[in-house]
Amino acid sequence: MTSADTGTRVRIFYPADPAGTIPGGVDTFIRGILRWAPEDIEISLVGVTTDPASRPVGVWTECDLGRRRFRFFPVALLPDATRQSRVPLSLRFTVGMLRYWWTIRRGFDVMEFHRIEPAMLFQWDRRGKNAFFHQNMQVLRNASADIRWKYLPRLYFWLEDWILPRFGSVFCVKQDAVVAYRERYPANASRFNFIPTWMDPEVFFPGTPGSRQATRSRLAEEFVIPPSATLIVTVGRLDLQKDPQLLVRAFAAVAATRPEVRLMFIGDGVLRTEIEALVAELGLRDKVVLAGLKPVHEVANLLRASDLFALSSAYEGMPMSLLEALGCGIPAVSTNVGEVARLIFPGRNGEIAGARTVDSFAGALTSCLDKRQDYRGRPCTEVARGFVPESVLVPVFACYRSLARAFSA
Repeated sequence: MTSADTGTRVRIFYPADPAGTIPGGVDTFIRGILRWAPEDIEISLVGVTTDPASRPVGVWTECDLGRRRFRFFPVALLPDATRQSRVPLSLRFTVGMLRYWWTIRRGFDVMEFHRIEPAMLFQWDRRGKNAFFHQNMQVLRNASADIRWKYLPRLYFWLEDWILPRFGSVFCVKQDAVVAYRERYPANASRFNFIPTWMDPEVFFPGTPGSRQATRSRLAEEFVIPPSATLIVTVGRLDLQKDPQLLVRAFAAVAATRPEVRLMFIGDGVLRTEIEALVAELGLRDKVVLAGLKPVHEVANLLRASDLFALSSAYEGMPMSLLEALGCGIPAVSTNVGEVARLIFPGRNGEIAGARTVDSFAGALTSCLDKRQDYRGRPCTEVARGFVPESVLVPVFACYRSLARAFSA
């Protein structure tokens, strides 16, 4: 059967487990596509599993994300989503795809990739292909990049030159990436388009004073955070991209004159041990909490209970965690990276540090803390409401249908 008989059938290939808890914006991005797909689009995912008992490797499993069900086929096990293994996950994932090749290559009309490596296996497949780029891959030339391709950038860009001309559409969450690709591939320029990220309004919304107080009371018991403390929160992986050291050092400067402030990291990663050591070195053990990974609804609760969101990244696309914080009505401070300027309007709903330095970031934190009551609430949610799946994903779903029709024809 084709899409003409069953609707549009899309298969995403990416090492994600939407039913599990994996840190990272790409996994959140894919979860949103799965949750908000319209009824005429059937999406399945080939990924990895964090729970082999519930979602075993090599078996199709029905999963439920609340709004929609989807079929999930893990080709590899991800035992610890917070640690970087010696063998790159992308390589293990591609090897797993080869192992189950005859199963995963059937039953769809459109394929989607969020990394280019798995697309090599489908180079001669004539079905429609869509891709998402969550960074401008020129970041491989950045010393702060934690993408392993930075050691072989020439090979990576050669792969792009080989693979991308065969794609029917490519979406980028950074405008400068769209410009760069259109310049590199002028014959296919119309296939490259910008798309913003989004936040799920059914999960990330402002809380009531009562729910905020209840969460604060729980934090006091679990993490010894006084209910009256001023709480700065950040959400994301502890890795080079997010530059958590910058945030800790800037927070130390703020805490020196504001004893009531506390800092919470939600997430985990390869730099956790280094962050713990830095916190101890700066004498901040009673002021900084590393809360670890949390399910998405718990992340939303913690955001609603916080006073300020902080993003200290060295580079970004369009960070979903920032949008989610704004959706919960809390102001934000960020380095000037990616598409942050589309979301934070200094003097209205947060501050953007003028430079990626400790002094500049500490100054932005201080300024935002002073004005947080003016910034909080509507100035944040009004911005976030412009980036919701119902509107942002319309061109993506239209693209799926177009690619499926072209294949059927």
